[in-house]
Amino acid sequence: MRINSLKGYGMSEQGARPAATAGVMTAAAVVYALAAIYLPMLTMMMGMLWPVFIALVTVREGLRWGVLAAAASLLLTILFATPMTGAFFVLSFAPTGLVLGVLFRRRTDTVRALVGGALASLAGKAAAAGMTLLLFGLNPFAMDISMANETMDETLAMYRSLGMSEAQLEETRAASTQVLELFVLMLPALFLGSSVIEVTACFVLLRKVLQRLGIPAAGLPAFTEWRLPIFFSYLFGFSLIGLYWGTTRDIAWLYQAALNGYLIAFIAGLVQGLSLLQYLMKHFRVSSFVRILIYMFIVLNGFMTQIVSWTGLFDIAFDYRKRFYERK
Repeated sequence: MRINSLKGYGMSEQGARPAATAGVMTAAAVVYALAAIYLPMLTMMMGMLWPVFIALVTVREGLRWGVLAAAASLLLTILFATPMTGAFFVLSFAPTGLVLGVLFRRRTDTVRALVGGALASLAGKAAAAGMTLLLFGLNPFAMDISMANETMDETLAMYRSLGMSEAQLEETRAASTQVLELFVLMLPALFLGSSVIEVTACFVLLRKVLQRLGIPAAGLPAFTEWRLPIFFSYLFGFSLIGLYWGTTRDIAWLYQAALNGYLIAFIAGLVQGLSLLQYLMKHFRVSSFVRILIYMFIVLNGFMTQIVSWTGLFDIAFDYRKRFYERK
């Protein structure tokens, strides 16, 4: 009888561990989500790390408990925040945590984990936007544009009170409107970029937490060893052709697609160029202070940013580091 009771106790304890883990992480996720929602300036920054809570449950206890933790977080966040805001927040970030958790649990390699997490992030944003439109009749993209227009009107009114002429105000309005229209055209690329940043930040933090817990997890390669697919070099070339045809032949959809492709390729080239630059500075033993100055100069100088990006795109195609090793 005593042995049976001990066995029963062990089974109940084993069954209670997933529930306890999911409960603690769900409570932490809800508190974190509410803090992010009620701090508008930090919502996106804090939201990018929110999937780690769901991913931890999924890695330790499995997908079923991860889904339950996400569902409980959704219900509690809706309860303590406004329904639209709470649902939009959780639906936007929960898929990233679930997919990353599953891929980490399966010991998937780094590249597949990042790609899978980025796709899940995009799917989550699309689901949240669709939910907002269907249930509440609100388009989050249109809300952002209207808010930008209101902000622009307030800014122009302030300029008018400071004595700016109507001609200058109209020029400022025209330039601001052009920038806003360009921003709307580039929304697909911006969402893709935000998804990549989100999943990378979650990946790094999740790996560190798992290592603290004694769970092995594959890490990112050293930044000096990063090498992006040659697809981005081809994308850059085709995007330039698309921009030319879209502009000269007045093909709106081609122009927008090419513009988004150009932005994606440009960012990929910038990352690759910075990786090459870091490799060279490390090889020639450039001091940390000088490296910081160089990076600041690149960030503050748009022309140098373009040079680094173009260099990175050529490095993707020709692999300068390999050629450097061959000459040595």
